[in-house]
Amino acid sequence: MPPAPPSKSEDTPVRVEVEDLEVSFGATTVLHDISFQVDPGEIFVIMGPSGSGKSVLLRTLIGLLAPSKGSVTIDGQDARNPRTHEAVKSALVFQAGALFNSLSVYDNLAFYPREHRTAREAEIRKKVGETLRMLSLENAADKFPSELSGGMRKRVAIARALVMEPRLLLYDEPTSELDPVMAATISEIIGSLRAELQVTSVVVSHDRDLAQSIADRMILLEEGRIVAAGTPAEVLESSEASIQQFFHPDINVQQPRYRASLSNPPES
Repeated sequence: MPPAPPSKSEDTPVRVEVEDLEVSFGATTVLHDISFQVDPGEIFVIMGPSGSGKSVLLRTLIGLLAPSKGSVTIDGQDARNPRTHEAVKSALVFQAGALFNSLSVYDNLAFYPREHRTAREAEIRKKVGETLRMLSLENAADKFPSELSGGMRKRVAIARALVMEPRLLLYDEPTSELDPVMAATISEIIGSLRAELQVTSVVVSHDRDLAQSIADRMILLEEGRIVAAGTPAEVLESSEASIQQFFHPDINVQQPRYRASLSNPPES
């Protein structure tokens, strides 16, 4: 496997570009002609109902699935190459947290740098401590995941990803199974990290409130196609039936669908 060329900088957020992407499993096509780009430092939200292709798109962005057609690049490098993700330091916050139940919170955070020998123990201790403080988890350092609430487990999962010092951070349904108050807290954390860290964020979610509160731009998937794209305000202003029904399920209107693309995003 060829090595990924070095990124332009080790401390700047990255750009993600998706062009004419199609993903199929046998004769079934799950994603159709998907094109968009995520600008450096942006919070980009991928929304859609269950079965719309959100998870497949996320797995393709992280390099776990290969496109049937089209491409996904991160800072110009092929997302299918594991060395690309090593070079840009991409990290994924799993929907269920994927914490090690046999390890304390501290050891969960320290696992990656210890396993990959990226720092000495004193440096790991300092980095883990700083990250725990950033997410107000200092008092949970010695606890095990089974002793934590759902919201705290989500915060620990985010903290573990941050220890990797990522330039690309992907979230899979970060507010799922949380009460509204804790979901709002997680939303605030995701938004605040952009101000504190040099990181590009891609968030996969069906949480309408989350998307409206943190997204710089978003796309809405339906049946594997982009049916809306733009800022939250632009998407919400659409009179398209499928869009209105997603954000306002009580509305019952019938209009033709349209497709959209973010290959040329609006200037900020």
